[in-house]
Amino acid sequence: MIEYLEGLVAYDNPRPHVHSRHGYFPGLTRLSSGEIICLFVMGEAFEAPNMTTYVSRSQDQGRTWELQGRLYDKSRLPVDASDCIKPTALRSGQVSAIGYRFLRKDPEQSIAIAETNGFQPGENVSSSSDDGGRHWTEPVVIRKTHPELIEVSGPSIETQSGDLLAVGALFKLPDGSNPSGPVGVLMRSKDQGHTWKDDELFYDWRNITPYEARICEMQPGRLVVIIWAYHAATDRNLANQVVFSTDNGSTWSEPEDTGHMGHSSNLVWLGGDFLASIHAHRGVDPGLYVRLVDFSKNRWKVIEEKVIWGPSAGYQNPDGLPMADMFACLKFGQPSLLRLADTEILAYHWSIEGGQGRIRVHRLRIEV
Repeated sequence: MIEYLEGLVAYDNPRPHVHSRHGYFPGLTRLSSGEIICLFVMGEAFEAPNMTTYVSRSQDQGRTWELQGRLYDKSRLPVDASDCIKPTALRSGQVSAIGYRFLRKDPEQSIAIAETNGFQPGENVSSSSDDGGRHWTEPVVIRKTHPELIEVSGPSIETQSGDLLAVGALFKLPDGSNPSGPVGVLMRSKDQGHTWKDDELFYDWRNITPYEARICEMQPGRLVVIIWAYHAATDRNLANQVVFSTDNGSTWSEPEDTGHMGHSSNLVWLGGDFLASIHAHRGVDPGLYVRLVDFSKNRWKVIEEKVIWGPSAGYQNPDGLPMADMFACLKFGQPSLLRLADTEILAYHWSIEGGQGRIRVHRLRIEV
């Protein structure tokens, strides 16, 4: 049911002996033309102030890639910023992108502040393209009701209703406070991503922070979100959890524990009651796990699973570590799935190998 076809690389520094350039945090979307564009972060280190979003393009279903350049010129900002923005191809032909950026007033300070367990201040931003991702609007700052930065680390989805939905947890403020609580924010746009509202929640459960949340739509109005469940009070990672909605995100279920000790994860709909999911396991038996899931009656039932990459990455479970220390441990992450056609799927993620940050792509066939 899950067949591994081939492994590919979307970005690798061609001259690491000349420049320190690492690729992290990819987001892929498929255009109506069949082209695939990848937005990913490039910088000289994992938390470098010069990290910014670049655009790469594939015209052969992800087998080869052409680096296009930066999404925008951030030199015009009043202070340096580290941004991360993910794309979504819309039915209109436009490409919408959403994400966030940390403002780096002190270039020597890391993103996660060890002294407070907070994060650098930041802004949620959106951008768009009318020509298939070749040119982009200057990112616009999204007005929010929450004082915290929303961790919109995945792309939005365009639902059958026409709404765009994005999900994210809340980064703590620089002083370590979290006035809105460890909740999951549902962001909604009714105008193709030009404006957003952040006044809905998809998750609020027992002091657990829903990091690295990813959302997909199955049948119209039937939504599923998977999270990296993190208990901030004890710096402890829990098994991935899922919540669902049957009314286009107006109300949400209580979370279901999947039993998978994964961190960042993602899922796509395969038709009927079937989902494919991918999980970054960093503890015992590390690697990227792809699972075929029967979600009948909105219950998580795994039919098959396959490790597609990463056992050699080694044990790197950051349980019990504050965020500032956790970031220094991670060697791969943010795995996602992009459905191409019929049974073919691209799995993609970042990894650090030989000291280099790469963007890897894996071609899979998943049949139900």
